[in-house]
Amino acid sequence: MNSQTAGPREIALQTHENYYAQGNFSADRLTWTLNTFLPPAGVGQALEIGCGDGAMLNLLAERGINAVGVDASSSGIEECVSRGCRAHCLDASTDNLPFEDESFDLVICLETIEHLMNPHYALSEVRRVLRPHGRFLCSIPNPLTGHPFLYPGLFEYKSFQLFLRQEGFAIQRVLPWQWAPRETILPISFRQVPLLNSRVVSGGLRRILEKSYRAVGAFPFFCYWLWTFQCERDLSFKVDPHQLLARRTQPGTPSHFTVSR
Repeated sequence: MNSQTAGPREIALQTHENYYAQGNFSADRLTWTLNTFLPPAGVGQALEIGCGDGAMLNLLAERGINAVGVDASSSGIEECVSRGCRAHCLDASTDNLPFEDESFDLVICLETIEHLMNPHYALSEVRRVLRPHGRFLCSIPNPLTGHPFLYPGLFEYKSFQLFLRQEGFAIQRVLPWQWAPRETILPISFRQVPLLNSRVVSGGLRRILEKSYRAVGAFPFFCYWLWTFQCERDLSFKVDPHQLLARRTQPGTPSHFTVSR
């Protein structure tokens, strides 16, 4: 495929065709997610965006949940089908999710949003297919770990919270998965100093900061490798942010926008 003529969908499908050739998330990561965030009852239909080879879909099926997945990796979808899972190969950035409005009690999207060319569109589709009071679980990596991003600033902790709310989701809680590398607690200029980067110094400092933040009811987001967000649809959400952007910046509009106070 000529990358100069390929559109976003074709690029995404080609780039991720064999994305899971070396494996998927560890089983303990997936099991922790379900044990921690799965509602005790009432989940009949679930969707996973970024379903990989179907490992999470199988875990959901073992719990009696009717689950379906989507992914941009054609080889991953083939593996899902070989396991007996329902799955569709598509690009969540550009394709409509092939489901009716308000179809799912649970939507899961683990470390996938940062791969998408159009995360706004993808989340608008999540909101569309999620039932009122349904649960949306998504996780992203901490930028301090060195993880690459298409839109770096978007995936800073506070910016991503704002993005979720702007897209019509109410955040109920955020929980971490594993420590970030201990040197990330240090300023970049200090990370090459062996003594400061030691387990005793940087590891101890990370522990102290975590406990200090927790003691005052704050979330020490910078200490962890991943953040998992539990959300619901914000039922008061009325206007798509893309439409609002056009409406409030259109030339000739009497009042474009006001400074936040």
